[in-house]
Amino acid sequence: MLILGVALGMAVSGASAASLHRTEAELIDQPRTWIVTLAEDARSSQFGAQAAAQAKSDCGESVKVRLYLGESEAQLLQGAQLSIKGTLKPFSSKAAASAWSKGLAGTLDGASIDQDKIRLSGMVRLRQRALDTLAQFGGNEAPLLQALVCGYRRTLEEEETYQVFQVTGLAHLVAVSGAHLSLVTLFVMALMGAFRLSHRTSSTLLGLFLLAYVTFTGLPVSALRAALMTATALLAFIARRRSSALSALGLCLVVFVVFDVPTALSASFFLSAASTLGILLFSRLLLEGFPTERRWPRTLIGDPLALTASSALMTQPYGAALFAQLPLVAPLANVIATPLFTLSCLGGFAGTALALLLPACAPLAIGVAALCCRPLVAATTLLGAIPLGCIPVAADLTTMVALSAFCAVALWLWWPRITPKRAAITTGVIALSLVGVLAVNPLFQQDELVMLDVGQGDAFLLRSQGHNLLVDTGNQERKLKEALGRHGVVALDAVAVSHHDDDHCGSLVPLRGVVSFSDVLVAQETLSCSCGSCKALVAAGNNDTPGRLPLSLVGLSVGDTIACGRFQLEVIWPACFVDEGGNADSLGLLCTYDGNGDGTPEWSMLFCGDAEGEELAAMADYLPAEGIDVLKVGHHGSRVSLDHGAAELLAPSVALISVGEDNRYGHPAPECLASLKETDTRVFRSDEQGDVAVAFTAQKITVRAQREEPLDRVQ
Repeated sequence: MLILGVALGMAVSGASAASLHRTEAELIDQPRTWIVTLAEDARSSQFGAQAAAQAKSDCGESVKVRLYLGESEAQLLQGAQLSIKGTLKPFSSKAAASAWSKGLAGTLDGASIDQDKIRLSGMVRLRQRALDTLAQFGGNEAPLLQALVCGYRRTLEEEETYQVFQVTGLAHLVAVSGAHLSLVTLFVMALMGAFRLSHRTSSTLLGLFLLAYVTFTGLPVSALRAALMTATALLAFIARRRSSALSALGLCLVVFVVFDVPTALSASFFLSAASTLGILLFSRLLLEGFPTERRWPRTLIGDPLALTASSALMTQPYGAALFAQLPLVAPLANVIATPLFTLSCLGGFAGTALALLLPACAPLAIGVAALCCRPLVAATTLLGAIPLGCIPVAADLTTMVALSAFCAVALWLWWPRITPKRAAITTGVIALSLVGVLAVNPLFQQDELVMLDVGQGDAFLLRSQGHNLLVDTGNQERKLKEALGRHGVVALDAVAVSHHDDDHCGSLVPLRGVVSFSDVLVAQETLSCSCGSCKALVAAGNNDTPGRLPLSLVGLSVGDTIACGRFQLEVIWPACFVDEGGNADSLGLLCTYDGNGDGTPEWSMLFCGDAEGEELAAMADYLPAEGIDVLKVGHHGSRVSLDHGAAELLAPSVALISVGEDNRYGHPAPECLASLKETDTRVFRSDEQGDVAVAFTAQKITVRAQREEPLDRVQ
């Protein structure tokens, strides 16, 4: 069977690749008229609104594409049908591998589409009507209701409430996933059980409910997969036929991959499969520990908790690696939130159905539904405020899958000897040990400056004597969390933001809840600047979401100082804004290091954000006459970031360039690298060497790169 499975996998993957090659060869750069059906809800991105879609040409060829839309079409739902005249374009070389893994053949431009050529089916119109009704009458809980009832998370993801669900390990409750569908379906089954329906009738109604619910939520492929696997798991859960259910799950996986090969590389596919497997293997075992046999407590609390815990056992390690964060509070959060999720779902379903059937009752019905959601939101918000409730991690996906498998085998083998009391004690010991390690770890850290590999952006960590300061955050939150996880950082004294560009502050808000900090440091004039970018940065820094520690936005002026252990940073730029807070107004920080505490610094560093040659020349009056030791090269090493004159003036021994691999800007520029080479500066780049740590003592500087052997520089 193993040999047969491998052979089948090779055959279908080869056939799929050949088909995609043929499609690209025949359709790329060929003008066509296309009928395009959205395969997912459209979403806004830095490149405008977009969605995966199935496109059929006027010649009959069908292909999966990435559809780019105008902002006016950003609210289009899955199933919307468009007519487009255009040319299928290939993906860039950088995006090609990712596109292939999703089975996408190319891109179509629908930005100037005729609104009259958009067609919506009856189900799509009904879903849109439900979303509009919830938005109109749901108040602050409208985004959550849209996610629970309609499977529409776009609005919720734009709010910090969704981040709170993520950091507490409860994101599965607001996504149409295996765990979510299992819980929703369990409630429906409980209602049918109350009417004492026959097993056959219940199974039929259950199947119809799953079909209707998944269709109403937009019929995304991930939800369809989850629904089929959920039905398999729950029927086994009722009938206590685990062995048959495991075979059925295996067959589902084979069928899904055979008919859609890119599914095999989908994270949502793995999570759905692992969640269902966990439910099949362990839900009954975990339910044995529930303290009562009474029907309704067991149905409303015991069953949901057993399903959630068994699902998390198989998915949490993989999810931690995938999202670069480990919600330590997740076990407690699921115990508290799962019953409240029941109330939210029942209120949401009933209220939305009544509002659609009787529009005059919509304000009252949706208002009651929103009221049902408030306990869940309040509990999740409070859980999200627990210190060290979630920490950043850097973990390999394969290792985490192996860890899940090990935990599953260990639990299965040791189950007869495991009691709820022993499980609680073991969990407590593990949690306390982890907290102890996190608390003690800073005491063994060197005084160092670390250039974090966050792609095309800036993020620099300064750490000394248990103090941590982050200068800029980049805009790729997963990369930032992974980098902080690699260095064991769970708390920061403050985050300094050089200026408002997204690649310097885009991950500021997502960082909250994963790493604790309270102060955001910006240039003083940022607080009063009227430009939209500065206002957005101020809004992010002033974020005061209930249940979270409020952020304090601190304005810095020339001459202000910041202490970080043995490091001291002095603000030397800008004296005033000349670029509405842009590159030329980047916060300039002269950092000095006093290793022996005699009041005379041994080493110096310069942070300059995206400031370039002209600004560096203006900063020279504030710098040591002999130059500096470490330079954070401005603007990622752009052509005008540094010329020979500025390089000679600064005379750095070490230059750090934070830059993304194969970035479209061509950073770092040859001119910048040549200027540094002429001054005999040792250059370290994050795209080539990953994280670069510069460790300081009173006697020497040691440079250590993630992808390079240590290099000592003694001066």
